[in-house]
Amino acid sequence: MSNDELTPDEAELLAEFHHLLAEPALWIEPDDALEARVLAAIAAEVEAAAPSGARPQAYQRVASRRRRWLTTVGAAVVGAAAAAAITLVVTRDAATPVDATAVMTGTDLAPGLSGSAEVTAGSSGVRIAIRVPGLPRREDGEFYQVWLKSCDSTQLVPAGSFHDLERAVAWAGVSTDDFPLITVTREQVAAPTDAAQGSSGEVVVAGAVADCPT
Repeated sequence: MSNDELTPDEAELLAEFHHLLAEPALWIEPDDALEARVLAAIAAEVEAAAPSGARPQAYQRVASRRRRWLTTVGAAVVGAAAAAAITLVVTRDAATPVDATAVMTGTDLAPGLSGSAEVTAGSSGVRIAIRVPGLPRREDGEFYQVWLKSCDSTQLVPAGSFHDLERAVAWAGVSTDDFPLITVTREQVAAPTDAAQGSSGEVVVAGAVADCPT
C-alpha cells in the first residue's frame, strides 16, 4: 500500500511509528556499569550452580554471549514496536466506518461490468475505495478518470486517474452531499490548456452514493 492510499488516521500513526524508530534512546546500548552488574549477577548464579572445574569456562560463555543477548533484546523491542504499529493500522482500518456505498454499473462502453465505491469522509477530503474488476488496463497516455458530479450534471470534480479499477482509491476535496454521483471516464494525456483536460464524456461505469431529488 502506498502513502496516498492511507487514511488520515493511518498516516498519522505511521508518522508516530517513524518518530519512535528515530528516537535515539531506543538504540542506546546499556552502559558498562549496567552490563557489569548484570554479568556479575549471572556469574554468581553460574558460580553457585556449576561444578568447580567448569566455572571459569561457564563464565567465559556468559561474557562472550552478552553482546548477542543485548542485540537480540534490542531487535525484539523494535520488532514488538513494529508489530504493534501494524496491528493498530489494521485495527483502525477495519474499525473506520464507511459512510456510504455506491453500486457501480457499466455503461454501453463496458456492458456487464459492475463493482462498488465505498465513500469515507475524512479531514482532508472524501476517500473513495473503488472496485470495478474487468475493465481493460489503460497505459501509454491513456487512463481512467474518476469524477464526482452534481445532481444537475453541471459540475464535475476530478478525484484521480488510474490504469485500472481492480483496487483503486480516489480522493476529492468536496462533500458527496453536494456531489453524490460517481462516474469514471476514459481519458488520454493532453496539454495544460487543451480542451481535452475536461471530461471526455466517455463514461464506462457510474453510480451514486445518494438519490438525487426529482
